[in-house]
Amino acid sequence: MSVLIPDILRAIFETAAREDGRSALNLALVSRCVRNWVEIVLYSTVRLSRQRTTNNFLRTIETSHDKPGCYFSIHVKSLSIVYDMPVDQIRRIGQICSGIQNLTTWFISTERLPLAQCLSEVGVRPKRLAAWHGVLCSPDPHLNLPFFTQLTHLTVVNIWEQWSTWPHLDSSGFTLPNLTHLSLDLTFGARVLASWEVLAITDAVLAFLDFQSLRICGLRVDQPAESPTLVAVAARLADEERVVLYRHGEPFQVREAHSDKEGKIWGALEQVVVRGSSARKGEVFFVI
Repeated sequence: MSVLIPDILRAIFETAAREDGRSALNLALVSRCVRNWVEIVLYSTVRLSRQRTTNNFLRTIETSHDKPGCYFSIHVKSLSIVYDMPVDQIRRIGQICSGIQNLTTWFISTERLPLAQCLSEVGVRPKRLAAWHGVLCSPDPHLNLPFFTQLTHLTVVNIWEQWSTWPHLDSSGFTLPNLTHLSLDLTFGARVLASWEVLAITDAVLAFLDFQSLRICGLRVDQPAESPTLVAVAARLADEERVVLYRHGEPFQVREAHSDKEGKIWGALEQVVVRGSSARKGEVFFVI
């Protein structure tokens, strides 16, 4: 009888764990070796949607005696927080899981301390961030904090009235030195925006385009192509090839920074930008 070599065996168990998180818990019982493989997969992506789950996770990472101190800092790569988590718990998670690369915050915080500040203090520097409020608190998300310095991909789902009025956008008050991909929400239902509002939106977009590293700026819209406001926005930004107006096929889903779906959105926007004017053919926006 042939025997599978460890590398192949590990790949099989890791693939099975990624495909089905529930069965992964059973796979971890096969042997100590398999448990080590499967746990790396399980801890790579952490989703916290209620207090009980957070309490259990904190108990695990703070009282684990069979793992080295750097284990969770190395292996927790993606964190999604989709409820109003107390800031002290966010800080405790950040202290132990400081190697987070992909962060999703989908909640309105009731805390007075900016979450980005407490995460900065414990050394969290994500590369991809998707936020509906959360760390992007209003009226000032404090984008000059060290927390934001390593960002390459930023998805902002806050309403346009918030991001277009963030402080220092019209000055050199901050810079996101590594930001290459930016998505902003431009949704306003059936309203027709006044000319000064269109000016505020497009001025804010142009301020983001001053970031030298930025390659793509997507504006997610929810209006028909003939919307007077969309036409006005598109006209003012017509010469900016890095700007793409797009409609998302699943507008109400949580856009997790690490997800394959989010990756596909970025990929589609990249294709439009790379193809340039030949891809646009008079289109006001693209459906992604």
